[in-house]
Amino acid sequence: MTTKKNPREEISKPHVVNAKEDRSSKRLVTGFIIFAVLVVGLIGYAFLYDKVLKYNKPVAVVEDHKINGKEFNQRVRLERNSYVMQYNMIAAQMVLLGDNEDYVAYYQQQLSQLLSILDDTEYFGEYVLDNMIDEQIVQIEAEKLGITVTDEEVETLMQELFDYFPDGAVEPTPTYAVKPTSTLTSFQETLVAVTAPTEAPTSEAEILATVEGEIPSEEPAEFVVEETPETAMEETVTEEVAPTATVAELTPTSSEPAGTATPYPTATVYTEELYQENYQEYITNLDGIGVEEEVLRNYIRNYLVSQKLYDAITADVSRIQDQVWARHILVETQDEAIAVLNRLAGGEDWNAVCNEVTLDQSGQENCGDLGWFSKGQMVEVFETEAFSLDIGEISNPVESSFGWHVIQTLGHEERDVETDYDYQRLQSNYYDLWFQDVSANLSIEKSENWIDHVPSEPSVAYDMRVN
Repeated sequence: MTTKKNPREEISKPHVVNAKEDRSSKRLVTGFIIFAVLVVGLIGYAFLYDKVLKYNKPVAVVEDHKINGKEFNQRVRLERNSYVMQYNMIAAQMVLLGDNEDYVAYYQQQLSQLLSILDDTEYFGEYVLDNMIDEQIVQIEAEKLGITVTDEEVETLMQELFDYFPDGAVEPTPTYAVKPTSTLTSFQETLVAVTAPTEAPTSEAEILATVEGEIPSEEPAEFVVEETPETAMEETVTEEVAPTATVAELTPTSSEPAGTATPYPTATVYTEELYQENYQEYITNLDGIGVEEEVLRNYIRNYLVSQKLYDAITADVSRIQDQVWARHILVETQDEAIAVLNRLAGGEDWNAVCNEVTLDQSGQENCGDLGWFSKGQMVEVFETEAFSLDIGEISNPVESSFGWHVIQTLGHEERDVETDYDYQRLQSNYYDLWFQDVSANLSIEKSENWIDHVPSEPSVAYDMRVN
């Protein structure tokens, strides 16, 4: 009887080994393919996240209003561009006035300040983000009051920023007429050598100079740069746009012979077509730095909303304010202030003592007379003391950041704010307090990775940087 062999037993051992190797190779290939797909997928996701996805994530949320990374990134670029243009403008002015060492030193200081702002990208970015958060708060409060801004209003302001006024330039607002100064009592006339207080300072520089003892700077105001990157609307747009041509009246002088007058060129009329050319050129420049036109228009829209809200909130701020009329003597130390008090107590004349020792340069001219002022105009510790004194009373030494003051209150009454500047300052203080209150009652969240969205461009060209 023949015994049949199992076919499997005829398979030699080498064949078994080869089959196992084939299966192992297939697993290796499959594993490699899976690994390669994962690596490519991770790289692709990282690229997609860096270029697209991360910009769609919010960098801040105010209530249910979101600020996404793309919007924030472009806004930073827009405002950086404004600072770069301002830098280039000041640099050009410095070249034109290069023969004047004082101007060159002044402009170099301004250029260095701008560079320090632009180079600190984290600070710049956080400043812009905080402003955008404030804009969302404004939007929320404006919606409550039914405040809106139309596309036509946005376009009108855009035209104005390009110095294009199709309906003519806007007429200035009439200045508020100040009521006459109140009559001094015989007691007040006894206190001072003059018969009326000096007028309130008309500018912030003068107010600071009054207390600080410094003369307001006469340097060109248009190039002053604040310490924080506070970007005005005009800085955002107008610096790169050609100004409106001015048509001058040209009258021939009598010394020119008849019939030989020199023909003058006619100024180009700033038409809508020219405005559109300038506008499109600016939009093209923005596109070159990665900023969409809609970002610019939203920026302007937010500005208009904030102005309308400001007007609505401050409309009822009264011009009649509790005010004091005071004068002071400023010295460096407490011992010097005590010596001043002793001299006054001994019967010496205020004006004579003030003119001799005060560090306030303006005080040497008007015997330290600050005129009438309301709350919020002076440093707090100085203001608090002045408002607490009776008429004619002299304070104990009061320390401020400027030194030591001896203060005398000469009047205290409800009266009109004398200047538009001071009234606007009152409105601003009122609005700031209101804004702080409403902000405290809102949910505000700032993402931890907002800094990943802050660009360092545009920036000042390397060969334009000052040392």
